[in-house]
Amino acid sequence: MTGPTWTLDRYRLAGHGHLHGARCILESKPAKTVPTPALTPASASYLAHVALECALKARILFRGGYPSAEALQAKLPKVHAHLFRSAAGHDLGKLATELRLEGFVQTHGKSWREDACWKRMTLDARPYSLRYGVEQADRSRAKEELDRTSELLDVLLGGIKSVPLPKKTPRAR
Repeated sequence: MTGPTWTLDRYRLAGHGHLHGARCILESKPAKTVPTPALTPASASYLAHVALECALKARILFRGGYPSAEALQAKLPKVHAHLFRSAAGHDLGKLATELRLEGFVQTHGKSWREDACWKRMTLDARPYSLRYGVEQADRSRAKEELDRTSELLDVLLGGIKSVPLPKKTPRAR
């Protein structure tokens, strides 16, 4: 049994959806007692990380003209395995390098900053350190990461239109 097809559109929508969820967490009032783990700044940072990961993957698929991760897998199985099925697929630094993000952002008339925020977002331990509560984030750092993610999503997802999926042919029984 296989799971859903991860289309370019699903990655694009997941990027926007996870960023929205991160904003909702940061806009909620902090708990006066012990905070609910899902409503902490670290959770918002985690969702921002996932949003950016999805946007980078959407742009990688779009750049190659692939309507889905499955289409990439069929054409370039080693690339798919490396970027979509391994730990590298969660590593923003590796995905950004694959996409040549710095040049891509500059080409689209935006500035690029490889600063403390970007370096923190691309730490080797991320996103697992956030997911499992090893790394904590305060509201100001989480907001900075959400702002950076929002800027990058605007550039990465701007102009992406759905690439139609090939029509499936009926199988003979």
